[in-house]
Amino acid sequence: MSPALASPARLRAAHVTDASDDFVDMCADALHPDGLHHVAAYHRGVYNYSVDILESVAEDAAVDRDLYIRVGRQLNFLLGRMDRALRPAESGRLIRTVLRLGDASVFHYYVRPGEYLTGVSLGAAHDEPGDRAMARLATRFAATLRQRGLNYGGFEEDDFKDTAPDGRSGGPTTVADALHTDRSGAVGPHPESLLTACSAALSVEDLHYVAYLDPAGFLSADVLELAQLAPYFRNITHQSRRDRYQDIAQRLPFVVARLNHSLKAVLPGRLTRTVLDVDEGALYYSVVGDGPFLLGVTLNQDRVFHADLRMAELTDAVERVLAAER
Repeated sequence: MSPALASPARLRAAHVTDASDDFVDMCADALHPDGLHHVAAYHRGVYNYSVDILESVAEDAAVDRDLYIRVGRQLNFLLGRMDRALRPAESGRLIRTVLRLGDASVFHYYVRPGEYLTGVSLGAAHDEPGDRAMARLATRFAATLRQRGLNYGGFEEDDFKDTAPDGRSGGPTTVADALHTDRSGAVGPHPESLLTACSAALSVEDLHYVAYLDPAGFLSADVLELAQLAPYFRNITHQSRRDRYQDIAQRLPFVVARLNHSLKAVLPGRLTRTVLDVDEGALYYSVVGDGPFLLGVTLNQDRVFHADLRMAELTDAVERVLAAER
């Protein structure tokens, strides 16, 4: 941390004992003016402790820490419901959530059953450094508790491990051969251009499903039938997974509205990007324009970060398609 900065502010609930001192210190060590600015720990929705350097980095010098703590409690409740909504997709627990509002980012990390960390980074440039700092912190917590880390965000593995079948699992092995598309309603404008952009974003390694939704309908493209992805379909069919992603997409606007309402007291701005990182991959929500949004999915945990970058490129491409109509 920069020597010009004051020591982090530390708060803890009355019930927290000295046994948590090492964990509080770990949280303080994770803070940096160019990355993570606030961290809080909760157990079963009950606030335990927090550390922050908000007064050093916030534009408003009058920091209301109680609001940040209250937001963390609300996130525990709302994302607990989201976790249950995601389970039918057969991809495991919700282990990491990233919420982008204006130039700020909010992080929610699962540590162990009932135990969560929340974090905040202020400033668009601090989104990825703050996220990586949260991942390292949650991994340190797990190591201290003699548990395995969960490879949050796929940050621990940058090289795709080839999962091509050894002959026992047939099926297409390229994006072109595995491509499957759907469309419902009067999606627009330029539905063919939108579908082309979505299809072009797909890859064998990371982004495996993309859907564009607006009030008039939806369209989607996926490569779920790739032979390389066969291990992820032990307990679910390809069409069932598509149906469940579509169901999740229909629910997302309502969940996002609730999250916006919970966060606006602390962080102004509209929720435009959400990452829902699960045991096996992640789901991505990205706003395009005033009403439409994109849902993306990767099944490969090692490539969660790379799929996120691909979703950002797709978001830009779709916004260009929509701008052509204006």
